[in-house]
Amino acid sequence: MDASRRSVSYCGVTCNPESFDDIWVGPTMSRRPRLAGDGRVLLPETVKYDRDSHFLRARLSERESDPFDWTADRLLLAESFARLDLEDLPVAYAWLERHGCVDRVDFHGGSAEVPDADWLVTRRPGDLADHLDEVLLEQDNVLWHLTTLARLSERRSTKEWDPSWGRLVIGSPEGGLIIGGPDAGEELKSRRYIEHLRKSRIPEVDRPFVEEQDRLYAAVEGLAVVIVSEPGWLGFWRTEHTELGPRVPDEAREKARMLGSTWDQGVELERILIIPYVAQAVERRFTVERELREVDGVTRSVLVPREERVWQSILAPIYLQLFEALRRITEGEPGAATCRECGRPFLVLDARRRFFCNDRERYRHAQRDRRKRMAVHDSGTGTDSLTVEIVREGVEQ
Repeated sequence: MDASRRSVSYCGVTCNPESFDDIWVGPTMSRRPRLAGDGRVLLPETVKYDRDSHFLRARLSERESDPFDWTADRLLLAESFARLDLEDLPVAYAWLERHGCVDRVDFHGGSAEVPDADWLVTRRPGDLADHLDEVLLEQDNVLWHLTTLARLSERRSTKEWDPSWGRLVIGSPEGGLIIGGPDAGEELKSRRYIEHLRKSRIPEVDRPFVEEQDRLYAAVEGLAVVIVSEPGWLGFWRTEHTELGPRVPDEAREKARMLGSTWDQGVELERILIIPYVAQAVERRFTVERELREVDGVTRSVLVPREERVWQSILAPIYLQLFEALRRITEGEPGAATCRECGRPFLVLDARRRFFCNDRERYRHAQRDRRKRMAVHDSGTGTDSLTVEIVREGVEQ
């Protein structure tokens, strides 16, 4: 047996640390990210899908929720959102009404599709609209982050890394940018633009470019696409160069050739992709209200300033959770893991779970382990034992 593990007695059964469940002995950590403060999410009254425009429409209510509580499926918000079946509309409605909307247009400063050209001007206060395709893209983003964080966390001691894990396509307002692999740093133009050039009247000039774009698209087929909003792209990948006039690359292609190739560069890639969301999430809302108060025996309508963190978008708390996981990984602590039962990634922000994403998967694993042990016992071979992880103050024993 590994020196770092020991057998224990559990409910009269001798256990060796290898499966079953993790037992937490000692103080627990908080599920609330350190940057979250007192943040709350505003909830919609109802959510409906417009099949003609493909927009999820909602109107905010006065209800709020703590986005760092467990969800109904006993997951953290980031994990629950990544697993949400948006094609099952009744389920999606119930989830969004309980946890909040994406509200991409407000969160990204207008960098999102809107129902029509006048919507931003004519919308009523509290009206929200998210194009379903963009919600799906944000969902894919979160799933990619969860998977990458689990890989970074599981190898935080050895820093072993498969460069293929860092291969992806950045979807920016200016087109695609290939990260990792032999074509790292190459840019993908829109398919509409390529089709336009394919019909060019000067094929001797445009055909080589079109053929190269066709090759690049074939080379990245199957790679994950992580979208970057306009603020994130201009602030972390490109900058405005006013001295020479036009916008010039700020080492975007050079970054693409380097990021994700090693464990440390995987951390750096995560940092660049997550920080724009975090920067938006930590902003606070300042309001001043008038309240009736007794002042020296006289009732006065006094000004009461309020500084609070209230989010319209679930992207804010989700990315605070993702950043907390990345921060813990750089501190040498587990930040994410892959569930031993369902095989899906989850965050390790609460020491009460380290091996299974929720109680249901833990129970399924225990039942399977129990059936295996009973089969071995009935066959007359092996020993009847189950396995337990012992954790003391964040350290596996």
